[in-house]
Amino acid sequence: MKIAAVLTATAATTTVVSGNLLRDSKTAAQKENDRGLTKSERRLATQVFDKTDLTFHPDDLLIIPDYWLIGIRTSFDGSYVAGVDDAGKVEYNHPWCTADDTSPEGYTCHDLGPWNCSGDVTWTACCDYAKADVTDRGIASVDLHGNSLDCYDSPPPISEDDPEGVWQEGQ
Repeated sequence: MKIAAVLTATAATTTVVSGNLLRDSKTAAQKENDRGLTKSERRLATQVFDKTDLTFHPDDLLIIPDYWLIGIRTSFDGSYVAGVDDAGKVEYNHPWCTADDTSPEGYTCHDLGPWNCSGDVTWTACCDYAKADVTDRGIASVDLHGNSLDCYDSPPPISEDDPEGVWQEGQ
């Protein structure tokens, strides 16, 4: 299975429009690391990982800032999970690799999701559901690199209805 990952230095910096809440889950060290990316690394649009490829290694994920975060697409007003195609479907598009003493490599990579968060589900409730699903499946919530699986609110991109990105409730 090929997994596409978008490289962006601002993946976890999001705003919840309805509450004007700025959520930035990056640490100072992560922000400093992002500033250190070269122009060619910033231009990298897509990195494709195939965990069945013999050359794949979990360290390959380290070039993706915040790969351990599940981006949960919300509605324009932030009141519910819109997901993929406004159907409430939430996906995690990276292999989740955890330590495994029984594996010759010392790790095992898992496919996570997708999760159905349709209806009036908030992004935090969807996140709790996704993380519970992972642990219920017996998969560790901390990966091989010590990062804990978590989520961030991913508001929809600017649309034709809001060309300047100033969406406000009631419009």
